[in-house]
Amino acid sequence: MRGEEKMTPKSQCIGGKAERRMTGVYIRMGFFVLIAAVSLRYGLFVRSGGAGNTFYRFWYVLSALNLFFAAGVYFDLWSKLPKFVHTLVFVLCFFGIILIIGLIELIAGMAMQTPKRADYLIVLGAQVREDGPSTVLQYRLDTAVTYLNDNPDTVCIVSGGKGDNEPCSEAEAMRKYLTEHGIAGERILLEDQSGNTAENLKNCLAMLPSPDVSVAVLTNNFHMCRAIGIAKKAGYKKLSGVPAPSTKAYLVHNVTREMVGIVKDFVMGNLTIK
Repeated sequence: MRGEEKMTPKSQCIGGKAERRMTGVYIRMGFFVLIAAVSLRYGLFVRSGGAGNTFYRFWYVLSALNLFFAAGVYFDLWSKLPKFVHTLVFVLCFFGIILIIGLIELIAGMAMQTPKRADYLIVLGAQVREDGPSTVLQYRLDTAVTYLNDNPDTVCIVSGGKGDNEPCSEAEAMRKYLTEHGIAGERILLEDQSGNTAENLKNCLAMLPSPDVSVAVLTNNFHMCRAIGIAKKAGYKKLSGVPAPSTKAYLVHNVTREMVGIVKDFVMGNLTIK
């Protein structure tokens, strides 16, 4: 009929390719938008738990980055980049994936350590709130109570200073908790000047009668790898780990934070991996 445009096989093929291309674009965009939404929601969830640090912002950054990728897919920015940029991105992603897998294996391996009897038990601090130890710290302290009851000759060092958002030093709150749960006060030494894991272990080492005494470091399972690596670098000779459990809902957050922490401490020379 007059006024109607006849569709040729070629035009139908072109139209079909365009539709398939746009479908692929929308699928890729949807993937990045979904990751952005999940990351943002998880970051808000972690923040609401009051972890005592600002690493929850990592999930906000990841969310924004995925929204940027979604926009890049829509405007086809990838095809407009030089070829060497494509190669660089693929190389970085390849080695990044290898690094992440290696770090996860390290963290998981250390988390499965079997506790050994030690002359000294160092309990690393974590956030203290107005109403007492945070959940992370309570896991450590409950594990310490069990360990000290099973090893009555072990001396305990509780380590942790006072943060700006804490009512007292972590060491003082930890000693109070342990004595309230049946551990004799004379078995507990305080290290209350440190502000991070490296300072924890350095200051505790100075409190030992000799670097040759056996020491067990107690922290949460996700944190064990970094703690042991820092302790080795600090000069501990006879070292073992006592892993405490952790909240499963925060496991992805905690392991991600630890991977960043391991890389940071290794670059700064605070940690050794052997």
